[in-house]
Amino acid sequence: MNDQRQRMLSDRDLWSLIAQSSYGDSYRPLNFRGAILQGANLAGADLSRATFAGADLSGANLEGANLNGAFLAEAKLQAVNLKGANLSGSVLSRAILTDSNLCEADFTDAALDGANLSNSDIINADFTLADLSMSLIRSCNLTRANLFKANLSGADLSGSDLLEANFGKAYMNETVMDQVLNLERTIGYKG
Repeated sequence: MNDQRQRMLSDRDLWSLIAQSSYGDSYRPLNFRGAILQGANLAGADLSRATFAGADLSGANLEGANLNGAFLAEAKLQAVNLKGANLSGSVLSRAILTDSNLCEADFTDAALDGANLSNSDIINADFTLADLSMSLIRSCNLTRANLFKANLSGADLSGSDLLEANFGKAYMNETVMDQVLNLERTIGYKG
């Protein structure tokens, strides 16, 4: 008989782990590899350099969280709130961020290659120097998003609103832009 028991962590348990990781003279990054953290409330948490590879954070509230240098490859982040979060230098390769609030989030120099951001609000987000190659960014609101020097090669932006988005010096080899809105009102786009 295969008896697999899963222990569910409450928000209080998570905050206790976060506090313990930063207690004392040194910071120890947390390891939530493969964890199921659906709906967790981690707003404003310091999760810098934490590992969430393959974790399920669907519906989680990470508003204003510090995920600088975090490893979120192949993480499930559907309907997550990352408004104003710091994800600079983080790895989100092949992560699923569909139907999420990514407004005002900082993805500077982040790796989002092969990620799926479809149907998300990405207003005022910063993707300077980010790798978005082969990512799906379909039907997103990218109003005033900063994609300066971002790698968008092979990315699919079909149906997205690009009002005042900054594409200055972005690498756009084979980028799909079918039925995008407000292309003529972008900054730095050279089609």
